Amino acid sequence: MKKLVILIAGFLLVGLFFGYLVSLDSGYVLFSWANYTLETSFWFFNIMLAAFFISAYLVLRFVLLLIGSDWRINEWRKQKRSIRGQRQTTRGFLSLAQGQWRTAERQLTQAAALGDNPLINYLGAARAAYEKGDMDKSDHWLKEAAHSTKGAELAVAITQIQLLISRGQTEQALAVVLRLRKQHPKHKHLLKMHIKVLRELEDWVGLKDLLPTVRKLAKLIPQDKLKELEEKVVIQLMQRAAKSHTSGSSATAGQAELIKEIYNDAPRSVRLSVDVLSYYVDLLLLLKQPGKAEQVLRTALPSVWHDKLIDLYGRIQGDDQDRQLLFAEQQLQERTNDPMLLLALGRIANRAGNEEKAQEYLEAASRIKALPEVHTELGYLLTKRGSFEGACEHFNKALA
Repeated sequence: MKKLVILIAGFLLVGLFFGYLVSLDSGYVLFSWANYTLETSFWFFNIMLAAFFISAYLVLRFVLLLIGSDWRINEWRKQKRSIRGQRQTTRGFLSLAQGQWRTAERQLTQAAALGDNPLINYLGAARAAYEKGDMDKSDHWLKEAAHSTKGAELAVAITQIQLLISRGQTEQALAVVLRLRKQHPKHKHLLKMHIKVLRELEDWVGLKDLLPTVRKLAKLIPQDKLKELEEKVVIQLMQRAAKSHTSGSSATAGQAELIKEIYNDAPRSVRLSVDVLSYYVDLLLLLKQPGKAEQVLRTALPSVWHDKLIDLYGRIQGDDQDRQLLFAEQQLQERTNDPMLLLALGRIANRAGNEEKAQEYLEAASRIKALPEVHTELGYLLTKRGSFEGACEHFNKALA
């Protein structure tokens, strides 16, 4: 309120000041052009001049408004179109998530036509067309996606690979992956897809060749998953090598040598894996190479001790039973209360003909842990030694 009073007072003072000036002298202005003249007072001329400039300013603003109105309308239309496209995109992906493939394809292609994120809309439409079984439409939308956005070729190709894998067209997927990896050799996601395609194709040789690249990218695959993959590759390659020949002693020796090469070529952490090591030993036993199998385990056991491995070692009949028994007894110095080691010692001593020592080891194992295998071995040993009552007792305990 105070500001309004001050403003009114200010206008009154200005008016009084100009009124005073007019009362002193009204002034005189004369315009002459050809036969025409215009006479007016100085103060009226100033009022007309001010009115002219104000009118010119207002006319100019009005013209600019008319010129700019088309741009404003276009902006408004563009904004409305974008909002409509965003809503259609949301609806399309909701339909896609709900398995409404036909509706999703229609909504996503409509959203793409509105110019709002055409790339992701066409990719979604390709997925919807694939899910409803229309492969031609799926390929068509992938092409549209590639043309819709500059630099989208890689994203489109990755989607194409995923769809090819889903269709079971893994060889075509591999061809696309190999082409892309030549263009983008350091692309991590492409490398992961390369691994996936090779696993689908069970191309273990290809995976073996790819593993050095995978190891360089430490964060590409978690270490436990990488180790699992490495073990899987080695096991599968050994399995194929074992089936590479069918009969004959020379063929068996060749298989064993080929398997040995595959095993020795693996990283140390893989060679000392319980699964890989036990599978390697099982293959050697299958190929009637118990001496090599015993030697492999004897070399590996000090570095990787596992019940499965020591149990396997106790079952193997090596070329030198005394040496095998001596090695197992040396391990007992550090593992005096290991029932699986005592069981293995009992089996080895029994095969070596030292039945008394075998019984001592087996009875020591039974006192530490009443394993069914221990009682079974004691039952067989006592039967062999003529102690049938004691043998029956241990057989009953094994079945309990």
